[in-house]
Amino acid sequence: MTRYLHALPYALPAFGIGLAIAFVVATHLARRLGERRVPIFCWLSSLALVASLTLTPSGHARSAEAALPSSGVWIWALPNLGAFAGVNWQSMNLLMFLPLGIACGLLTRRSTIAWGTVAAFAVSVLVELIQYAAPVLARSQFNSATVLIGWMGIIGGLTVTLILRWLLAKGMERRHREPSTVDSP
Repeated sequence: MTRYLHALPYALPAFGIGLAIAFVVATHLARRLGERRVPIFCWLSSLALVASLTLTPSGHARSAEAALPSSGVWIWALPNLGAFAGVNWQSMNLLMFLPLGIACGLLTRRSTIAWGTVAAFAVSVLVELIQYAAPVLARSQFNSATVLIGWMGIIGGLTVTLILRWLLAKGMERRHREPSTVDSP
């Protein structure tokens, strides 16, 4: 895990800046969308996490070789599902997008959940396109497997959160329907 953090020396400061921006923007955006502030803050913070880990220069960008012009690589592939058993770029990418899916599930209005999820899917694609187009990041490749893994993380987080919300709502509903077992005087 520390190997990944050393490979991304600017990620932590960028995430801190992203959290500060999320804190400032969350109240206004929540009011505008008719949502609560905490889920909007969680969604923006998750977005800041993804941006800080993917759109900051890697440790390789500081080397002299990275300054040389490089050609981008465009890879069309499906994810290697066996790779999720260990710690590697695929499993880390899945974990990186999981909070964004969870944050989508925390939103309260169906329309906001839908728009938040569509925006999260678009972020996965945009990250790959920006990395491909910006050689200064030292990650000049577009990999469809990475996009699909991001979508898997978003869907997984959203699904788990919506199931938990449904179970909690059913539990509360059942609690309110059951007659009181305490005798009244």
